Amino acid sequence: MTLVWRDGSVFPGDALPGAFPDGARLFETIAIRAGRVERLGDHLARLRLGLAHLGLAPGPLASGDLAAWRRAVGALGARDAILRLVVGSGFEELGARPLLEGPAAFRLRTLRTRRDIPECSPRPKSAPWANSLAATRELRALGEPAGTEGVQLDARGFVSEASRSSLAWIADGALRVPAESTGRLPGTALAQLMAVAGLPVVATEAPPPSRAEAILVLRSTLPGGAAPAHAWSDEAGSPLWSGDPSAAGGILRRLADFRAQAAVSLA
Repeated sequence: MTLVWRDGSVFPGDALPGAFPDGARLFETIAIRAGRVERLGDHLARLRLGLAHLGLAPGPLASGDLAAWRRAVGALGARDAILRLVVGSGFEELGARPLLEGPAAFRLRTLRTRRDIPECSPRPKSAPWANSLAATRELRALGEPAGTEGVQLDARGFVSEASRSSLAWIADGALRVPAESTGRLPGTALAQLMAVAGLPVVATEAPPPSRAEAILVLRSTLPGGAAPAHAWSDEAGSPLWSGDPSAAGGILRRLADFRAQAAVSLA
């Protein structure tokens, strides 16, 4: 059991992945470290796009009222945590759960669970997160070790995204990202990477790459917003790709610096 803040009060609740309060429509997941959050505005901009599509008015937290954020975060005692903002018709709920840092480098495993077709474009980060939750459950059932992220393809076999993260790779002098037509979420860390890559950015409909200089796993709750991959296997567990994680060092440092420049204190 974790804690949640709602209507000015804190009470026991469930802010774990896949568990949502009644009436939940959209959500955002954000890391807070030492009382600071990176690129909060990017998350809230994406959230407000979804709210506008649903015809819902943003509350104080979705609107970016920093005083409201500081009250909620202070009440939760969340200086180092994963914050999850859930919104629905007439309510906002902020939850906090322990912050668990990811691995230094990921192993990727292609899943049989395909990425579903989004309800609108750009794709909102919507509750109950059913398709990604199904992919997460499949990965657990495979018995993969810690540090493995499952990859979802679309119905045509093109790379869409991972079950909890966005994906990108460097090949032939360009940063290649799955096209929005694959059903991927417009990831905040992915958009930031595209802005600072220092390389041509190519949106692509493509199967898993067998040749790439580097493959990146992007998730806003990872330190710096991303980590490299070191290996990728197919649905049967057979190797597809392997590489040196240090090849992604330069682009990852640019992303981390960019994110740190727009950190806001909520302490």
